[in-house]
Amino acid sequence: MSDVDLFTPPGGTWHRLSPKYATVCRIGATIGCLAVFVPVAVAGWLIWRQWWIPATVATVGAAWWAWRFVRAGKWVASWGYAQRDADLCVRRGLWSKELLVVPFGRMQMVKVNSGPLLRAFGLARVQLVTASATTDAVIPGVPRDEAAELRDRLIELSDAKGAGV
Repeated sequence: MSDVDLFTPPGGTWHRLSPKYATVCRIGATIGCLAVFVPVAVAGWLIWRQWWIPATVATVGAAWWAWRFVRAGKWVASWGYAQRDADLCVRRGLWSKELLVVPFGRMQMVKVNSGPLLRAFGLARVQLVTASATTDAVIPGVPRDEAAELRDRLIELSDAKGAGV
């Protein structure tokens, strides 16, 4: 059995995240690295007055940022979701692949949110909440109109299946 067979169950149309989400991830990586590595480098210089401490911190920070920046596109491309007759499938992962199948009858709530950065790119995050915390399905980086359609379809299907939404 190949990875394609194992992580792509039959039925439904598979959708990808918006490519704009890779840009959101890159901006997030830049902000996160600046927020962590710059203060550590400055503190290292102010406390120990050794040039190699901030230089080492800056080198590690730049390498970490570059890895996350380059990897963002492939990571976003690794995500996919498909609505089938009785469930929603979400797959993701580059090194460690994951397939999550959530039956509509197990859904309790559908959450849609969009922070300032996601809104700036016209994206949203859709989350299916179930009784088990380990089976909550999250689909980040969905275009806002597609997120609204997905939310409405999931609510409609969960009502038809007698779920708790």
